[in-house]
Amino acid sequence: MNYLLIVFIGIIGVFYYNTVGWMFESWMYNDYYSHGFIVPIVSGYIVWKMRPVLASVEKKTSQGGLWLFIAGIVLQVISMVWTIRFLSGISFIVTLAGVIIYLFGWDFMKKIKFPFLFLLFMIPFPLVDIIASPAQTFSAFASTNIANLIGIPARLEGLVITIPEGSFEVGITCSGINSIISLLTIGALFALILEGSRSMKLTILASAIPLAMAGNILRITSVLAVSTVYGQTAAIHYFHDFSSLVFFSFSLISLFLVGRCFGRLQFKKIF
Repeated sequence: MNYLLIVFIGIIGVFYYNTVGWMFESWMYNDYYSHGFIVPIVSGYIVWKMRPVLASVEKKTSQGGLWLFIAGIVLQVISMVWTIRFLSGISFIVTLAGVIIYLFGWDFMKKIKFPFLFLLFMIPFPLVDIIASPAQTFSAFASTNIANLIGIPARLEGLVITIPEGSFEVGITCSGINSIISLLTIGALFALILEGSRSMKLTILASAIPLAMAGNILRITSVLAVSTVYGQTAAIHYFHDFSSLVFFSFSLISLFLVGRCFGRLQFKKIF
């Protein structure tokens, strides 16, 4: 088995050298995916803590893993030909799954399926290009309406919200994308370490996006409120950055409360 592992590592090194480099570059220079460094560390730590359980699993070579490995390599070739980088990341996960299943068997993979699937969050998916514009538009629209509802006269033109104290543009950094990606990652980890039904875990994960958006909308609205009371300078230079942490914390606490709705929270003993 040792020589097979060396062969697999060699093949993966040849085919995925550029993929790993691209992911590292994205983690280092793209704020939306800076959490990528933590993901494999967390997954690896959880698997390491599962050593006693994994040691008792019967290790059986599975030919299905070899076919999955080949499928992953084919996906990688397609991604290289068409320059689809996120597909290359998915291919990397598929190929790793194939190696694990081939060397250790399906039962072993079932035991580590949650920390293994968590690795998907290290892949820089093109979420920004897909949802940035709709998220910006919705955040600006909702914030303007909430501001008017609480007595702040606000007018929306494109992505610019105008109040008597000044104008505020809802830029890409205010779209809530950062919060969505971060809260999705935390939500997945939360569901991973939580004891409970599959429906509970899926509910926690699914609630991450609306909670992140809600926190972002309230943050924009709060900036308008602070501007109304203390002026635009105070809102932009003093409150704006601080509000990001405050309302992300609000979304994070809300995520835990969603889990609490299913009863007393019980965590797996992995830490």
